Amino acid sequence: MRLGVDFGTTNSAIAFYDGHQLHTIRTDPANDNPYVMPSLIYIDRELEATVGAQAASTYLENETGRPVRWRHREAGEIEVTVSSLESADPIEFVQSVSVLVDEAANGRLIQSIKTALFNGRYEGTRIFNKFYRVEDLIAIVLRQLKTAAERQTGEACTSIVLGRPVQFSPNPMIDSRAEAILLKAAYLAGFTDVQFELEPVGIAYLYHRDNPKRETVLVFDFGGGTLDLTIAEVGGNHAPEILATRGVPVGGNDLDRRIMASLLPHFGGGDDGTLPADMSDKLLAWQTMPELSRPRYLERIHRLKRNGHAHTMQALETLISNNIGFKLFKEIEQAKKQLSENDVTTLAFDFGDLHLRETITRRRFDRMITSDLALIRDNIDQLMQDAGLQTNQIDVVLRTGGSSLIPAVRHMLADIYGDDRVRDIDPLISVTGGFAVVAHEIGTQPTHASRLDVVTEIIPPTYRLHPLTVNTPLYTDRDFVVSRIPPALNGLPAVQPANQDYESDDLEQLQFCLNQPARIYIAYEGTATRLPNWLRTFEPEPMRIEIEDEIALIRRTMQVYGKDFEPGLVSLGGSQAAGYNGDIIVNYVAIIDPLN
Repeated sequence: MRLGVDFGTTNSAIAFYDGHQLHTIRTDPANDNPYVMPSLIYIDRELEATVGAQAASTYLENETGRPVRWRHREAGEIEVTVSSLESADPIEFVQSVSVLVDEAANGRLIQSIKTALFNGRYEGTRIFNKFYRVEDLIAIVLRQLKTAAERQTGEACTSIVLGRPVQFSPNPMIDSRAEAILLKAAYLAGFTDVQFELEPVGIAYLYHRDNPKRETVLVFDFGGGTLDLTIAEVGGNHAPEILATRGVPVGGNDLDRRIMASLLPHFGGGDDGTLPADMSDKLLAWQTMPELSRPRYLERIHRLKRNGHAHTMQALETLISNNIGFKLFKEIEQAKKQLSENDVTTLAFDFGDLHLRETITRRRFDRMITSDLALIRDNIDQLMQDAGLQTNQIDVVLRTGGSSLIPAVRHMLADIYGDDRVRDIDPLISVTGGFAVVAHEIGTQPTHASRLDVVTEIIPPTYRLHPLTVNTPLYTDRDFVVSRIPPALNGLPAVQPANQDYESDDLEQLQFCLNQPARIYIAYEGTATRLPNWLRTFEPEPMRIEIEDEIALIRRTMQVYGKDFEPGLVSLGGSQAAGYNGDIIVNYVAIIDPLN
């Protein structure tokens, strides 16, 4: 059984399609909608993880109202090298490192972990005494979905179509890295057969299945983290055809921050406030609010309190010292939702001596998000240009995602395309259901494993061919395994060499025969300063493979290069053949992708 999975910034869901009926999985009985699981993780001091609605309630119960206590804790030692003006020789010494931690914390709440994929440098976070990589945290959510599916279906669920945004980043290297992290997370969760599909494509595919007439549709998927836009031709007897896609870096969470920005004057912040900008910025996210309770910030707050700003600084101190930021942002989110139904709402929040009352009209909220609306409008215009279409050529606008319910967004789409062409679709049915349909229809396609016969007669004969996947051994003689791999390469046949040959300067180190045209990818260590001459005929690809030896605690990054070959003999040189320069400790790996 192959299922469709929507891992979202705010919520996640899983479903399957049996060819006749869509079956949604009951993932979170504690949630208002038990078929949707909030993408929340709470990890306590025993490193036990709670997921979904229960994670939020556990966090509120254990953390809200408790004092924040910062303490320096020794984190170990590092070697430091500095240059001296008096001497040409660098000075080396060992320095102790300490970190500031909140010792009163009972646990840690992780929200919007999907947004970490948009950051090309973020690796993860330390929670108490354990470091969690991004894929470790995402795997906790995906594992919960898998468990729920197996409980409901009574079958092992290892094959999925997993949704992803149109664009994690305009930088193709960051985009490839994000997808590789998501793939690793799926493997860690227990899924062994993973295929990706763009989130708006899933929506278009579900609409295609039920539409006998060919139409041009615009999918407007506005979730908590991003807005994805897609124009596609769907319906009739032909497969869906994607004409254009765009990812817009704005989501519902950004709109929540706009409301929080309007509340800053209550805490001495904002353009006319007394609070410095670097401190005001930390109030725009509940995760960074507690940082203001650190001693160096508290000293500034107390000084401002003594200098005539007692009321606002007391409100600020109550906010940051009692860990109530998450609770406040939950009220902000509710106010935003109420403005989708009403012209005015009152945001009321009480805790201790903090009593917040703020009347927000829909017109005022629209002004708060003016820049976001302008960005959305510009991207819609660009999407139409990308597709080469005029607005009257769009037959239907499929609007989905919680943020698409905002009246200003609805009015924008109606103004552009006409109210009669804009339709609402339940995000659970449209996104997750679309992936489930795609999963069902591709379930009979051959896997990468069936491509192993693309290569014959490998020399040296001690090298062997195997599917390259996460956690598979990279070499015949070294304990390096693949820790992250771009999905475009996942499962492809790869030659498993001996790592001891990494010093080879032979011009014919590796030879094999192709029985059909193929693109050969070479994963070569990224620390080399010059490539060997034979590899310079390959094109750099926006992809990297990360490998690690958990026994020796070594991690390396392999840059990928590609070149097309016709059937016949392929001869590749050694890692240190003529032209090479640099410092490498691992051999390259050849990966084969049949072109047909």
